[in-house]
Amino acid sequence: MKKIFTLLISSLFSLSLLAFDGSRLSIATATNMELKIEIDGRQFSLQNNSLTLSYLQSGYHEVKIFRPAAQSRFSFGRNVIIYQNSILLKRGFHFDIMVNRFGKVMIDERQINVANDWYNDQDDYYDSNNDGWNNGYSHVMNARSFETLKQTLRKEWFENNRLSSAKFVIAKNNFTTAQVQQLMLLFTFEQNRLDIAKVAFAQTVDQQNYYLLNDVLTFNSSKRELARFTRQASPMASRF
Repeated sequence: MKKIFTLLISSLFSLSLLAFDGSRLSIATATNMELKIEIDGRQFSLQNNSLTLSYLQSGYHEVKIFRPAAQSRFSFGRNVIIYQNSILLKRGFHFDIMVNRFGKVMIDERQINVANDWYNDQDDYYDSNNDGWNNGYSHVMNARSFETLKQTLRKEWFENNRLSSAKFVIAKNNFTTAQVQQLMLLFTFEQNRLDIAKVAFAQTVDQQNYYLLNDVLTFNSSKRELARFTRQASPMASRF
């Protein structure tokens, strides 16, 4: 069961790979060199010798790349910085950092052709926190990705696992109120529907419409709880 749930999480993670229309940063190495990446204070690991970050806010970002120091009794556990710089990401451009087998860093930048499918399918990470990693609520999960998400969640037999999987994807994407409502309908238990509504609120682009979620809540106590939650979470929802 644990293996099945892990596989489900992996498939759900791919749903955060949305069509690209922002800035992209990629870091790769030509060998199996073990590198540690830090971007704006966040740590990342390479997957298959590469890392791709999309929907980054245009502007300057601090990038550090580390490699393990040569093993000795004096350097055990230490990392050596091989690249550290404040890079400028331009909207609609792909900024590429390549580390060759000798540890030399090469930089390249090019404008992105959004019609190229490579740019639509290859992202490793999508960060939707409104803290400089995403231009607020610019990107909402498209219809095709959303339908795939619903189909994947329906395959999860146990509702608790389905809830965990849904929360995982919600945290990485933005939604409309109508989409949140559809996600809530995937759950039988009222408390789980309420949990989805709460988790999705911060990721919803039209929070002023959140009152529509009352239609899929049965108990007045749940409706009051959601109203209380949204009022505390955002002044925008004061009408709710």
